[in-house]
Amino acid sequence: MSKLNVLISGGGIAGPCLAWWLNKSLSANVTILERAPSPRTSGQAVDIRECAVDVVKRMGLIDTIKSKNTTEEGISFIYADGKTKATFPASGDQGNQSLTSEFEILRGDLAEIFYNVTKDMAEYVFDESVAGVEEQGNGKVRVTFANHLRPMEYDLVVGADGMVSNTRRVVWGRGPGENDYLKSLGQYCSFFTIPKTDDDTKFAQVFNIPGGRIACLRPDQYGETRAYLAVTDGDMSRFDGIKKAMGEGLDAQKKWLENEFVGAEWQTERLVKGMMDSKDFYMQQTAQVKIEEGFTRSRVALLGDAGYCPSPISGMGTSTAIVGAYVLAGELSKSPDDIPKALEQYQTALKPFVEQVQKLIPGAPQIANPQTKLGISAFNTVMGIASSSWAKWIASAVGSVVPSALLSSIGANNWSPPEYPALAV
Repeated sequence: MSKLNVLISGGGIAGPCLAWWLNKSLSANVTILERAPSPRTSGQAVDIRECAVDVVKRMGLIDTIKSKNTTEEGISFIYADGKTKATFPASGDQGNQSLTSEFEILRGDLAEIFYNVTKDMAEYVFDESVAGVEEQGNGKVRVTFANHLRPMEYDLVVGADGMVSNTRRVVWGRGPGENDYLKSLGQYCSFFTIPKTDDDTKFAQVFNIPGGRIACLRPDQYGETRAYLAVTDGDMSRFDGIKKAMGEGLDAQKKWLENEFVGAEWQTERLVKGMMDSKDFYMQQTAQVKIEEGFTRSRVALLGDAGYCPSPISGMGTSTAIVGAYVLAGELSKSPDDIPKALEQYQTALKPFVEQVQKLIPGAPQIANPQTKLGISAFNTVMGIASSSWAKWIASAVGSVVPSALLSSIGANNWSPPEYPALAV
């Protein structure tokens, strides 16, 4: 059988990860499109958890990823006085990770790692995106492009181009109510880099502000500080201004945030000033991708955030993309001569995991971003108790005797990816 010709739209994490596994299992001809003019090196911290750790170990990348650790040693929730805090150190146990993962890494660093190990396996085409996808009678998919590539035919097209996926829009349309298949969680979050000061530590610092606002500082290994400003509200009308600003450009988005954080305490004045001066500012809504009819269609598949984004607050977005790439490659290795069947099996195999990671704590993210001072005080009290040494001891003791059947019944760590002989290492 001739080699599969595969087009992957998206050169971030999921797409290159899939290319690596396809090269190992099928020696496929892979083309990766990236709409940016060059490999993206920016982005905030992401982490790798649960079964995704095993996948990157099989790829031989775990030590490289560890070498790019952000140096974050844990997370502190700062109280209103700016000094008192509830602190959660990293666990040091990759099988039982805390709020800070043992594999905390900047998104740009992780993307660069995947790019470096696949640049000789796949053809990368930058400054390009999918404009049209049409199924052909010969078992091929004809793709037209937005910029400079001429139309081409492929055996398989994969959309790995993020939560706001252009490929998904081209093939699946705009979704119910023109919502782009996005389930909004009532939050907009911004990310940017600011100069480091002597007050910045190896711990991430999180500060809640009345009105569902949050400010956060996190370390990196490059001598700078990664900053976050977010606004959360159950009343979606509050976001009318930022929805408009999202179509107007970065200056309008920064201005909306600046107005939202007027009068805030702690270091928010510093963060707002740093935001206005930053060159890597990025803003997005916090949402999940929900496609009821499924994330595959004949010879087109969605991968990672494009198909089943669990949202940043799940802490599992990057891990889900890595695991999804492994499963998709595995199912293709089982049925390389029947792509539609392989994609059906990919969806069937991965769906339980997707459902698990998309289950959020009831009330999230609003529960962790209270609107009132009283709500923040209650939240801080709970976090303070949870961070105390005796509470951690109780949690450990209870966890050691809880039957595994009970953990399985609530969907805790009860899914493992299938084993594929062609992907064995």
